Amino acid sequence: MRRLLIFACLAMLPVPHAAQASEPVTTSADNAVQVLDPVPVWEGAVPDIEGWPGYDHDPVTEAISEDGEFISNVTTPTFQPFLPAPDTATGAAVMIAPGGGFRLLSIRNEGTELAQWFAKRGVAAFVLKYRVAPLVGEMDEFRKMLWGLPRGLPGKAGVADGLEALRRIRERADEYGVDAERIGSIGFSAGGHVSGMMAIAVEPEARPNFAGMIYGMPYEGELVALPAPFLPESFEALVAPFSAPPRTPAPDALPPLFMAMAQDDRAAEIGFRAFYDRLFDAGYRPELHLYQRGGHGFGIRDHGTTADRWPGQFLAWLEVEGFLKK
Repeated sequence: MRRLLIFACLAMLPVPHAAQASEPVTTSADNAVQVLDPVPVWEGAVPDIEGWPGYDHDPVTEAISEDGEFISNVTTPTFQPFLPAPDTATGAAVMIAPGGGFRLLSIRNEGTELAQWFAKRGVAAFVLKYRVAPLVGEMDEFRKMLWGLPRGLPGKAGVADGLEALRRIRERADEYGVDAERIGSIGFSAGGHVSGMMAIAVEPEARPNFAGMIYGMPYEGELVALPAPFLPESFEALVAPFSAPPRTPAPDALPPLFMAMAQDDRAAEIGFRAFYDRLFDAGYRPELHLYQRGGHGFGIRDHGTTADRWPGQFLAWLEVEGFLKK
């Protein structure tokens, strides 16, 4: 199932042209949004990931597609801050992990354009440019290489980059004008794997404070044990559940989760629902939006379906969960 999903994502994505990209492409900044220079995720050397296909080849050059939509050959991960005007800032922040089948990053539609949208509404945004598998050789051979990797391996570099970027953003929260306890993540397709795996990280303190998964989810999620959401109930609560007080969250419970996808999405339909079911069976109740149409990769742009409304629904969810309170 995991391999089928990755192959489907790979087949749907274009190949960038060989134009160099020394910096991530951003949309033109609104006067109310402060766009800062990208920050290296790792202060020292970028750590190796055992078995990951980023090393056994000649050096590659980061490239951008001619239309500026996709970045490939990312070997030096960064995060780029998009900060709201002080008078509109809520103190909340979200790190954005674009999708792209672990070989590209949809840097605009699932990255910088969304970051602008968040920042204009008072939520600081940080676009994560995480490592992707290098585009070397013929595309068919490249796809076979990713197809043959062990479960979860294609996304391991991105997850490591995401967790370290989150740690560094929290470390610099005062500098960015955000609350270190209100920094979440959101990811799309392969980026949904990054955001989802961050949310179920073994160390609770490393997890984001909330997490969104948009037509993507942890591809190795079935291998990770989910902690219980609540402490055990008393005998009195078990025999009289309707009059029992609210349950006490477990100290290592997962953060609040938001999930959204279109039901005609052939790439994510099976794994996405399976991961939601697994969360539900474990006692979690993620915010779930299943749109009738929208396909895969709708991102922040309008396509004339109800899936276009997910950003506003995500923002409303953040407000209800208390993350937008100054």
